[in-house]
Amino acid sequence: MTAVATLTRATETASRRRKTAEPIRVAVLDDHAAVRAGLEAILGAAPGIVPVGSAHGEAELHWLLQRADPSVLVLDVHHPGLHGLALSLRLKRRSARPRIVLYSGRGGELLTVAAVVAGVDAVVAKSDSEGSLLEAIRDAANGANPPPAVSLSSQRRAAARLDPADHAILAMRLAGTPWTEIAASLRLPDGTVTERAAAIVIRLTDTPSPTESPAAAG
Repeated sequence: MTAVATLTRATETASRRRKTAEPIRVAVLDDHAAVRAGLEAILGAAPGIVPVGSAHGEAELHWLLQRADPSVLVLDVHHPGLHGLALSLRLKRRSARPRIVLYSGRGGELLTVAAVVAGVDAVVAKSDSEGSLLEAIRDAANGANPPPAVSLSSQRRAAARLDPADHAILAMRLAGTPWTEIAASLRLPDGTVTERAAAIVIRLTDTPSPTESPAAAG
């Protein structure tokens, strides 16, 4: 190996190490001030994680995303006048960054289905440990979160909650089909597909089903 090649490899290795050592910048969206403060305290005490701010609504969040450029966003499902998964879907349609961790008081199979449709990177229950949340944030930042598994019975229950016209979008999203292919397959404008997908995640999560956790959403 030549001296130039050796130097190049050493430089690339050092660059990868610096990238790995960079702190994970995390923003929080929640309409409850106490929840925002608690999450920021947990994040601030975690090695390798830096809280970069919190927001209580969509307008404030967009300002925060532009100013702080977080690598991970932690949010809940329901906020006054705002649906967390519909927002997540719109954000993910624009860019892979920030990664999104859904931190919800509601569980259940339909939430999992909706999360996969929206493209969130991880789902953590508020009843889980702080360690589970931090692990999900780290995995999301590293792109190490596989999509949650969705059983065939869950797919059927989700489809039963939707209009038949939306079954194709649901099936393709659960199969991991890219958005551009979905739009092309259905011969619909990209924006129309996004709007219909947002309506799907709202429909799946707005009314608790008998198989969902009784914990309150929000």
